[in-house]
Amino acid sequence: MGKISTKFLLLPLFGAVLTVGFVAFGLNAKNAVADDNGLDPIVGVWEVTADAPYAPHLFTFNADGTMLSTNPTNVQERPTADHGGTNDSVGMGTWKVQVANGTKYYVGTFEELNAFADNHQPTDTLFVSFKVTVNNGVLDGPAQAKLGSFTVPSHLHGTLTGIDQAAVDSL
Repeated sequence: MGKISTKFLLLPLFGAVLTVGFVAFGLNAKNAVADDNGLDPIVGVWEVTADAPYAPHLFTFNADGTMLSTNPTNVQERPTADHGGTNDSVGMGTWKVQVANGTKYYVGTFEELNAFADNHQPTDTLFVSFKVTVNNGVLDGPAQAKLGSFTVPSHLHGTLTGIDQAAVDSL
């Protein structure tokens, strides 16, 4: 009976150690971006403006080639629109490096699921594709948004977020 109890006590402890390890790795990854010691310069969190009806967005580029996009909540709801407009999800997608004519681009696509605001039934999914460059903490380049049968050109411009050291130092 003592062996079983010890095993059950060790499982949560093991889980806690793994969680702390993952958090520490994530903090080191952010510092690595800031310190430029090996991670791709796109990895991190960006505040991005887009030629879109709403801004700003936050993009998170992960080192494994996945990404997330968020925008303000309920910005596509419009009481005067059919079904009151739409609600969209967090955008999720992938990115990769592409070199053309000696220039390094970051290309990718993310998608957001949409639902009608009044009845929460699915509607067209938004797909956004982009081809951007990153220089000195600035992301910039063309994009294209597809929603149903509509395709609209756009442009992305963003800045890499960082730690507010003055605020941290004041704690």
